[in-house]
Amino acid sequence: MASVQGGGHEMASRRALAAASAASAVVDRELAPILRRIEELVRIDSGGDAPVGRERVADLIGEWAVEAGCDIEFLAGEGGTAMVATLSGYGQGRIVLLGHHDTVFPAGTAAERPFVLREKSALGPGIADMKGGLVLALAALSCLAEGERPFATVELHSVADEESRPHGAFKTLDRVRDADAVLVLECARGNGDLVLERKSQCNLRLMARGRSAHAGTHPEQGRSALLALCREILRCDALNGMRDGLTVTVGTFHSGMAFGVVPDEAEAEIDLRAWATADVAWALEQVGATSVHEGVSFETEGVSLWPAMAADARSRHLYEVAAGVAQHLGIPAGARRSGGTSDGCWSAAAGVPTLDGLGPVGGHDHSPDEYIEVASFPERCGLLVGLVTALGLDRNTVAE
Repeated sequence: MASVQGGGHEMASRRALAAASAASAVVDRELAPILRRIEELVRIDSGGDAPVGRERVADLIGEWAVEAGCDIEFLAGEGGTAMVATLSGYGQGRIVLLGHHDTVFPAGTAAERPFVLREKSALGPGIADMKGGLVLALAALSCLAEGERPFATVELHSVADEESRPHGAFKTLDRVRDADAVLVLECARGNGDLVLERKSQCNLRLMARGRSAHAGTHPEQGRSALLALCREILRCDALNGMRDGLTVTVGTFHSGMAFGVVPDEAEAEIDLRAWATADVAWALEQVGATSVHEGVSFETEGVSLWPAMAADARSRHLYEVAAGVAQHLGIPAGARRSGGTSDGCWSAAAGVPTLDGLGPVGGHDHSPDEYIEVASFPERCGLLVGLVTALGLDRNTVAE
């Protein structure tokens, strides 16, 4: 592993790699009951409109965490209940496994598209994003509980509103700020890559208000909010690419009261993303700098800004250690940037070394084809266990 230097580090490396291999073998033998747990979670609707389902999923994760040897807490909040499972160890250092148990799918989707095994993949709503990752974390905690536990604590934090939270960070961020590392359980990319950087994102509504009028008798008395907003959308579209990785996407547009009426209101939902949080903030200012349209006013509403997950020396070190474990296991684990966001954006912005994509290999999130590769589960669990063990041993070696 990249972090190994000298006798103490070499010994730590061998112990971490042995733990990775052992965990992979255990999960390979126990894969059938693990898949049944994933199926049980996937069969429960846990989207923004299914609060009962979200609570049920949190309860199940808590039950399984207790079986893995953890202490658990449930933390109620406006977006639902967060679950924190803690496995105590005998060393130094605090490592957080971060995930969420809500999905993007509306109630009824679990019945319409239930869990299914298809060749080498398992499919179902939320299986990659990220119920498969949560079950993988529980399997890793169970393996870690049977090992030497060279850490002070390993904690699994699963929040209930990652997909729907309009403002602010996840509920347990204040408890995560002093962690030594945050390992996020979003799925590994289809080729096995981990995620080292994520874009900043801003969502907002741009609203125009004009004056209605009869389209036949007095159209000249109206002031079309629709036309004014269309012109502004074209202006905003020209912002694409003006900063590093900046994208401006209009997702929805609504206007008009009825046929034959000059529309007095119009609204568009706009998504802004860039590699730097400051560039997204700049784009937000540009979107709000609307031109003058006679008789039409503009305002922005529902603004939410997620910070970028930027790589620094400490997060790159996490990746190097993970890559060393992956090499030992014979699995790919490159590093890449992702335009999508996760709660890893918040932990990284809080200054905690963060590495993402540590769930099973999967993809097509938020779609009917969302999947995980079943064969990747033992290997990715071994990677997670090896990484946690290496970080704990490395922390103890440094402390000595």
